[in-house]
Amino acid sequence: MNEGRVPTGIRNLPLPTKVIGALTVLLFPLGLLAAYMAQRGYSANAAGHHALTLQQWAATLLPLVMWLAALGIGWALANVLLVRPLLEMRRGVERYGNGDAGVRLGGGNFISQEMHALAMTFDQMADDISLHQSALEAALDEQKRLTREIHHRVKNNLQIVSSLLSLQARESRSAEVAYAYATVQTRVGALALVHRWMYDEDGSHGVDLRALASDLCASLEQGAGAAEQAPITVHCAVERIVVSQDTAVPIAFLITELIGLAARRASPDGLAAQVSATSENGRARLTVTAEQFVDDDGLGSGSPARRIIEGMARQLRAPLEHDAATGSYSVAFAVPPARDATSAASRAAAA
Repeated sequence: MNEGRVPTGIRNLPLPTKVIGALTVLLFPLGLLAAYMAQRGYSANAAGHHALTLQQWAATLLPLVMWLAALGIGWALANVLLVRPLLEMRRGVERYGNGDAGVRLGGGNFISQEMHALAMTFDQMADDISLHQSALEAALDEQKRLTREIHHRVKNNLQIVSSLLSLQARESRSAEVAYAYATVQTRVGALALVHRWMYDEDGSHGVDLRALASDLCASLEQGAGAAEQAPITVHCAVERIVVSQDTAVPIAFLITELIGLAARRASPDGLAAQVSATSENGRARLTVTAEQFVDDDGLGSGSPARRIIEGMARQLRAPLEHDAATGSYSVAFAVPPARDATSAASRAAAA
């Protein structure tokens, strides 16, 4: 199976060493002939048992000198025509591989037509790759623009729906119907906020959970407070965590439903709740705390809020945990690597 393959030791030798070795092997028969002729010349000149003259020494060593000269000339030609051009090409290819897309080899001083053709082939390949890369970047920019446009349109449509629900709630003569409209409006508003941050953020980085939760808590203080006709205060203590778009939606609905559930159980004096989130080692934990959740989970068997909350927890692939002592609900979920958190957080701060 290994027949015809170059041994690893020879393959790892530098190119100049290989060239010198190849020339030595090719000219070895001539070296033997030169040594034989030199030995015969020395024997013939030394037959008279007297010291050799300078001319006799020159005639004796001439075959060896010619062999060494042939070896040197062969190396010099191989160095100019083969070794230096290949080393120059190698340096250029290494720079190109390290990210210098502007490297081109066609401007090199190549005497050999074959080396020049090889350099031009590399340049053509690099130009084709550059054009292809530019086309891919343009297509990616267009795809991002279209994605942002979709989120922007969805957000506007959801805001229109929320406004229509608000109008319908104000025109309703039944308090129960008005409450139902207000509850739906709160949920639609939460979804609109998610799409707002999807629109503002670069989709490749995700959604800044702190910015989303802050806006959502402020919105719930108004929307849920109006629905329950009681003052609501929601404190937001969320770290800078970047989540995917698929994670942002269930988190927004979890916060909305839990705050709404606590508001429905609150006294006329109002509600004081807290939304917090921390992250560590690729996992984040969202916690909603309210006095109304102490001792009793408050979800109610078969209630719409329970079905929504448990459904959102399933989307996060994590169980919903209830701490009766502190009156809190929490859920742990995976978050993307933190390398994009800084850029996403800076864009959120700028927004």
